[in-house]
Amino acid sequence: MGTSLFSTLFVLVLALPAAYALSIRRVRKWTDVMFFFLSTKMLPVVAGLLPVYLFAKDTGFLDNVWLLVILYTSMNLPIAVWMMQSFLADIPVSIIEAAQMDGARLTTILWRVVAPIAGPGIAATSLICFIFSWNEMLFAQVLTGVVAQTAPAFLTGFVTSQGLFLAQVCAASIVISLPVLAAGFAAQDKLVQGLSLGAVK
Repeated sequence: MGTSLFSTLFVLVLALPAAYALSIRRVRKWTDVMFFFLSTKMLPVVAGLLPVYLFAKDTGFLDNVWLLVILYTSMNLPIAVWMMQSFLADIPVSIIEAAQMDGARLTTILWRVVAPIAGPGIAATSLICFIFSWNEMLFAQVLTGVVAQTAPAFLTGFVTSQGLFLAQVCAASIVISLPVLAAGFAAQDKLVQGLSLGAVK
């Protein structure tokens, strides 16, 4: 769980300033930047598996939690920026300008003005990124052993040469699904609000 939590936290910290620059204070050629973020998801994950494995082997990062955190952060960051850009685009610019007139710095505007207003969108983004990190299995299966093994990789241990231990797999699957279900249930109100932002003008 720590891998998913840390990667989701890093994604939010990086995605909020990026989405701010692409929606409220738009940089030049921001549409090209958005397309670049989207294009990073077009490469199949398995295509980058061998280079990542060789890098982890040469640097001693095999079976390391922080390698998975970095990978999951880079994988979920484009999705988070795309989602949060649409959420932040609905924030009135007058609120940002009022905060600037009061002397608020950029970091203050981001975390004390923009973040509370876009709270439902941030909650929806964080939940989706957490689910994607929690369910990822390919990198976790290849790059981990015992120390950094994640829940999906743990499930594959029930498939042995003696056969499939179906009862144990079912029990473990239910237990592993509980954190995601609990997070979704706890944030269901903000999740619905976040996913519906911008749907009606």
